[in-house]
Amino acid sequence: MECVIAVHAGAGYQKPTRESNYKKICMKACKKGLEVLQNNGSALEAVSVATMVLEDSPLTNAGYGSNLTWNGFVECDASVMDGSNMHYGGVGAVSGIKNPITLAKLICEKQNFKMSFGRIPPCLLVGQGAHEYAIQNNIIAIDPINLISEKAKRDFVHSKYKIMNQKCSYVQVENSKLDTVGCVSLDKFGKVAASSSSGGIILKQDGRVGQAALLGSGCWAQMTDDAATAVTTSGCGEHLIKTNLAKEMSKQLFNSSCPTIAINKCFNEDFIQSPLLNDCKEKLAGVLVLYKNKDCCEILSAHTTKSMCIAYATEHDQKSYVSRLMTNASPETSVMVQGYPL
Repeated sequence: MECVIAVHAGAGYQKPTRESNYKKICMKACKKGLEVLQNNGSALEAVSVATMVLEDSPLTNAGYGSNLTWNGFVECDASVMDGSNMHYGGVGAVSGIKNPITLAKLICEKQNFKMSFGRIPPCLLVGQGAHEYAIQNNIIAIDPINLISEKAKRDFVHSKYKIMNQKCSYVQVENSKLDTVGCVSLDKFGKVAASSSSGGIILKQDGRVGQAALLGSGCWAQMTDDAATAVTTSGCGEHLIKTNLAKEMSKQLFNSSCPTIAINKCFNEDFIQSPLLNDCKEKLAGVLVLYKNKDCCEILSAHTTKSMCIAYATEHDQKSYVSRLMTNASPETSVMVQGYPL
């Protein structure tokens, strides 16, 4: 079976002048993940390695270069899901961990561990407890200040100055840094996995946990006898948490014979028209989907934001794209769905 990996650098707004840089880092992530797959590594290992590349880049809002909280800290969220057994691991609002996705992967892999006195291995850890768990398990911890990039610092000062001086009563969210990253993969053994990693929205409340940490909101991976799905999301975390978009997307894919129709239906019925978002003026989200059945494997993306950067790689092909919403389209009613040839 041919292995496949795909990554995204976030559903938000990538300036045209920076598109080539986003494409390059996405392609680099795909190549690293593909190397794992070609060496008989699992889909779970591949999405973790690819996500680490994205976390290490100052371009993305994950790991190094993440948005800063109201008090000027980096607090990261991340999660992975293994479709072969539906195990999940997540971390939220964790500081001082170079690659949060490695901690999420460790938590996922330990779901089957036996513990004394009837204790159950955690599937989600947050804050200081997550940091201590990482150190106990030899995951790289660094001084939190070393995760702050110069650009993140400038954005923090600029945004907080505006708020403190009341120069703007409303921030245009569609132009803000919503570039959570994520990855989906299919390995040589037919297993799928998905990941998500994010620094959260700029000037977020310290301790806030976003969708990238949470099961069914940040990512989802599932397999049946006839099909498999892997989904990773990006956008406004609170919107994605309320609608559980990754899980709902997978459900629609399993119940439809056409993945494009399923994705469009899910966005419209389970997200844009969701009663949970009735009070939201702008409904901002993006998804990257891997769908496989007995006949084919497809990579698709969809977003209501202005743009979304995608890259994918197989053993025979490697490509990157920036998908753009139609000019003058409204995020309240419009969704861009795009498939990529494998």
